Amino acid sequence: MSRPLRLDFHGAIHLVQMRGKQGFNIYFDAGVLARPSVERWRGVPHLLRFFSVLDECCSECGSQLFGYCLEPNDASLVVRTLGAPLEALIQRLGGRYSRYLHSAQVFSHRAGAFASRYESKVVAPEYLPHAVRRVHARPIRSDLVHRAIDYPFSSAPAYVGERAPVRLQTDAVWRALERKGVIGLRGYREFMEKAETPYVAGLFEQGSPLDARVVGGSVFVAQAKDAAGHPLAPLTREQLIEGVAQLMGTASQTLFGEGHQAVAARALVAWHALRSGSANVREVAAWFGVTAATLGRGIRHYRRVSPAVFEKALPGIKSEDRHVED
Repeated sequence: MSRPLRLDFHGAIHLVQMRGKQGFNIYFDAGVLARPSVERWRGVPHLLRFFSVLDECCSECGSQLFGYCLEPNDASLVVRTLGAPLEALIQRLGGRYSRYLHSAQVFSHRAGAFASRYESKVVAPEYLPHAVRRVHARPIRSDLVHRAIDYPFSSAPAYVGERAPVRLQTDAVWRALERKGVIGLRGYREFMEKAETPYVAGLFEQGSPLDARVVGGSVFVAQAKDAAGHPLAPLTREQLIEGVAQLMGTASQTLFGEGHQAVAARALVAWHALRSGSANVREVAAWFGVTAATLGRGIRHYRRVSPAVFEKALPGIKSEDRHVED
């Protein structure tokens, strides 16, 4: 029996699990957890690279990260897709991290770093705090720590004031807790320390009885399916190129030329194509007759040099204009 298609739509919240290949520890060696707390981060170079790649990929794909937990061979993420679909985000994240592991000679170039398929569920907004709590509790269930707050490689410490190694969006979690009557840091701690009810545990482990891909009630299941069935229309090649040309105050044909302006403009086209879910970097590269690797380097370089330009919206394009008509 074939597996059901993944459920995704603009603004969906996902609980994602990325497992490494069985028998390996692709993120870090569990032995570092026995070290004094001040020395743990020095012994996890692969994990630090993963966080760097995760941060880049979330930014490039227009995704928000609400929570994470990294175990030696397992990554759990709570993300919202606001641009590229989840599949594109995970492919980009997994591919880039795999290439790093190969270059670091952790794996041979023929060996895959990840298990064949990642796991994911769409989470209703009211269950966002529960998803974060479940992620923070993973090292307890794995017997790595006794308290979630003591685990250094999850977002649990960041929610109580410590600095995270990756950009983390916490406001939505705090707002969701406030809607439940959970106020302030004390309320947050009490909520996070509570055990899951059997009903909530069942939702996360088995999904809704109406759709196993969803953590939520019947109304949200219907809303999620409707949203997935009416995706935003992708921007066309012409819209992307003309929009970037207007943004940079130049002619469209300039983007096919040489020089720094053309290279920066092509990187900007790829950036907006990726973040809007309209095309991947390889497809954009084919438009201009360059390689995907060249475009990827261009995105990372020019985002560092001119970050403000990459945050500007394309002229004349509104999200309400992209809804597909029935």
